[in-house]
Amino acid sequence: MIAIVLLSSVFVIQSASAPGEGVGAQAPGAQEIETLSARQGVVRAGELLEAGLREPALELYRRADLIATDPAVRSVARFNLAHTLYDGALGAQIQQADPPASPEQIIESLRQSERAFRSCLDIDPGDMEAARNVERVRRQIKAIQDTVEQAKRQQEQQQQQMNDAAEQLEDLADQQEQESQQNASQQDQAPQQSSEQSRADQSQLSEQAQRQLEQLREQAEQAGDSEQARAMQDAIEKLQQAREQQRLASESLTEGEQESASEPQKSAAEQLREAAQRLREGAQQAGEQGEEGKQGQEGQEGEPSEQQDGEPLDSAEPADPTEQRVQDLLDKESIQRELRDRRRRALLPRPVPVERDW
Repeated sequence: MIAIVLLSSVFVIQSASAPGEGVGAQAPGAQEIETLSARQGVVRAGELLEAGLREPALELYRRADLIATDPAVRSVARFNLAHTLYDGALGAQIQQADPPASPEQIIESLRQSERAFRSCLDIDPGDMEAARNVERVRRQIKAIQDTVEQAKRQQEQQQQQMNDAAEQLEDLADQQEQESQQNASQQDQAPQQSSEQSRADQSQLSEQAQRQLEQLREQAEQAGDSEQARAMQDAIEKLQQAREQQRLASESLTEGEQESASEPQKSAAEQLREAAQRLREGAQQAGEQGEEGKQGQEGQEGEPSEQQDGEPLDSAEPADPTEQRVQDLLDKESIQRELRDRRRRALLPRPVPVERDW
């Protein structure tokens, strides 16, 4: 599965604990969690994030939001929850998941982050930072969706090209086989006349096969690393074998040995049909995978999700090369810079500090 990352503005986690402080990398137990106040839970969650313990931190942020009596503390807990969900969607899942998250999974995680940022506005409608982050996440979702749709359109176009090429190769194979049959029974024809015509016909068929070969090479380069590209490469190998057989047939025809040309012509026709079949198989597989991905996406949109914010998404194998297209749009170094910046800045530029109260 292909890892996906997205260019983004820096969201800063709100916490008064500096890197290196805190209780270490051990997640708190249920009994210890019950002893923490909302303010303590927010601080402890920040420490857990610094130690790389995302899921326990999410739990503490949610609990702090539920038990806080101070709206300022609740706002901070929600904002940090939203940012941690965002970080999980475009950071931890992408770099650590095996296989990495699909575009649909990342979009769902981003939607969770968007909802959490929007919930900050329920407490403080004037929270401009939360409002800006809602808009940023929406734009990122839209960018991924647009890229996915564009990739699907390109894939459908490529499928059609493969089917068209397969049809042309099958027609070429029929003509090549017909030439083979004619050259196998030349006793009743004038040798000089039939030989010249056979050479001309074979030359034309060879040129058509060469054009198909060059066209497939170009399409394979554009397809990247995908099932379609692999099918094209297999077809290219078959076409190259067919071209070699056509060359042998042309040599025999040049020497006037028409019956000798029949066998390589027959072999060339078989190779052309095998190339066409491989192209059809690749186009069909890509179509089936795309349909499975579409049904999975419709299921996510049409059925209510039982997943809670922050719960890890199930990983899935990529159904099509869409993930690669999305990856081209995104930039891993930007996320890495963001994560480094977040770790470096422990105090947020927001008006509500959260300090230890024990």
